[in-house]
Parts: sequence; C-alpha cells; structure tokens
Amino acid sequence: MKKLTFLIGSLGGGGAERVTIALGDYFCEKNYKVNFVVFSKENNNYAINSKIHVDYLPEKTGDKKIIIDRICELKRLLKEQLPDYVISLGLGYQYLILGNLLNKYRFILSERNAPQYFYKWYEKLYVKYSYKKAYRVVFQTKDAQAYYGKSIEAKSKVIANPITASLPLPYEGTRRKCIVAVNRLSQQKNIFMLLRAMKKVVSKFPDYTLEIYGKGEQKEELEKYAEELNLSDKVKFMGQKANVHSYIIDASTFVSSSDFEGMSNSMLEAMAIGLPVVCTDCPIGGARMVIENNVNGILTSVGDDKEFADAIIDLLKNPKKADRLGKNASLLRKKLSVETIAKEWENLLND
Repeated sequence: MKKLTFLIGSLGGGGAERVTIALGDYFCEKNYKVNFVVFSKENNNYAINSKIHVDYLPEKTGDKKIIIDRICELKRLLKEQLPDYVISLGLGYQYLILGNLLNKYRFILSERNAPQYFYKWYEKLYVKYSYKKAYRVVFQTKDAQAYYGKSIEAKSKVIANPITASLPLPYEGTRRKCIVAVNRLSQQKNIFMLLRAMKKVVSKFPDYTLEIYGKGEQKEELEKYAEELNLSDKVKFMGQKANVHSYIIDASTFVSSSDFEGMSNSMLEAMAIGLPVVCTDCPIGGARMVIENNVNGILTSVGDDKEFADAIIDLLKNPKKADRLGKNASLLRKKLSVETIAKEWENLLND
C-alpha cells in the first residue's frame, strides 16, 4: 500500500484546501494510506474521509521559536509516517528548506498562483529553490509552467483544479436580477475596478444589484468607495459563506475582476453550476484555459472597467446568449470532475 502525506493549511477555507481534501478522498478510496498534516485548526468546516489520518502542527504564535517547533514536529511526523510521496499545494516551503526535508522525501509541489506577481522577492527565491529540489512540480496553467524555465518544466505537469461532485445542478428557473462575485477582498482581486464597472451597469440596468461574497483586508475601503460611487444600495458585501453555491446559483451573472490569478476555484464552480461568467483574462492564464470567449463565458482585458461593464451589459441585454453561455459552461463538470483530475495526479505518481 502506497503512503501519501498531504500538507494542508486547514480543513476549511480556500481553494487549495478543497482540492487537497478532494484528492485525499480519492486516494483513500483507491487504497492508498493517506495522512494530512494540518497547519491551522481555524476554519475547520470541511468534512473529510474518515480513513484519512489527521495531525496538526503547533499553532502560530508571536514567538519565533514556533518556527523551530513546527519544523521539528513536521520532521517527526514524516519520519513516523514514511510516506512514498509528500504533496503540498503551495504551502510550507520555508519549513521544507529549513528542515532539510526536500532531500529526504519525494515531494510533489504545486504552484497555485501567478508567481511573477504573487510572491515577494525573497519568497521567489525559496519557492524556485523548492521546485528545483522537488521530485515533481504541478502547475495549474502552461503560463505558470513556462515561467520557471526548462529545468523545472522538464519534471512538471499541468493539471487543472477539479470540480467537486457535491455542487448543485444548474438552476433552471427565473434568475434574480443580481450579479455575483466570490473572492477575497484584496488588492489582487481588483474589486475597485468591479465597482466602477457596476456603476456603468446600473446606469443601464438600475434594478440590478451586485453581491460580493468573501472577506479580506480591503472591506472597509471598498465599502467607502461604493458609497463614493453612490452604490451603497446596489452593492452588498455578503461576507464568507460556507455553502456559497446555494446563495449564487440563481444569479444572472458571475464576475471575476482579478489582476492576476491561478486557476480560480470560484470561477470553475460558478461555470459548473451553469452561471454565465465574465472574467478578466489575467495572468497566469487560468481563465483562458477553460473559457472560450463568447462560447462558455466572456474574457475581458485586465483593469478595463468599461470593457468589463460592456460585457456584463451584453449578457443582461441578451438573456438567450447568457443562457447559452451558462449551459456550455456547465459542461466543465464532466471535463474537470474529481475522478478525471485525480487520475492525472495518480498517473503522475506512477510515471
């Protein structure tokens, strides 16, 4: 029986965690021995397979000694588990380097964002070093794969994110006059551009609103900006929802205004439940890997609020087009099913 250890941020929260849990479940059912090493006990709201063994690293504190404590515990757990492979989706590389672990185990590391924009200069150094030492590297897009050069590209593979089977089926009824976004309220997501676009949308369709699901450091600034644009009654900041799909499934349009992005899980899931989507064609190419323009979604230039607004207005003016794009988008459910994507990961282990 092969043994896999996954490093995971928490048992809840973001897209990388959802993908890790989906992969862990798949490999359990394929009779692999699966261990999770979890970095935080916060937001542990995802159900996991009862066959998965879970260990936690010491919680972060203000004490610098916690780094040493975490490295020591990670080394102890790996020595105890003796995994055939250790898989990390963009997490804990500094611990792997400081603990000299990359030379002792076969690590499969995965890039989850746009490396040229996402990392600080010193982070780029240890991420690239980690990829050089890793057994294999998984990228979400070809653009991200090409960024690191031929030596890393030679031992890497492009694998998209899976779409979980638990998502609701596409909505068939009358849609609410509502545009939705699901993302962190951070600079990367450029919600300021989205608000400017919404100002243009409501000038043509005053009975439509924008619901933004997520939390983040820019919430107060964004609320103030919405007020300056006289959009306070048109924009609703909904916070983070555990089952966000039940809130957005009957919306008119899903939007993503990011300046850079890996393979956005919220975009994939919106498409899978049949929402017509408008997304910026941002680095590092995740959106363009799955969206064929005006076939199963609409791509717009990064940062262009007029083009973004025009694309939304086009869908609101043409409900038949919106319906067609949503139906075509929902075909991703099969193409990117957990079974399909997890098999690609399994093939990687067996190469």
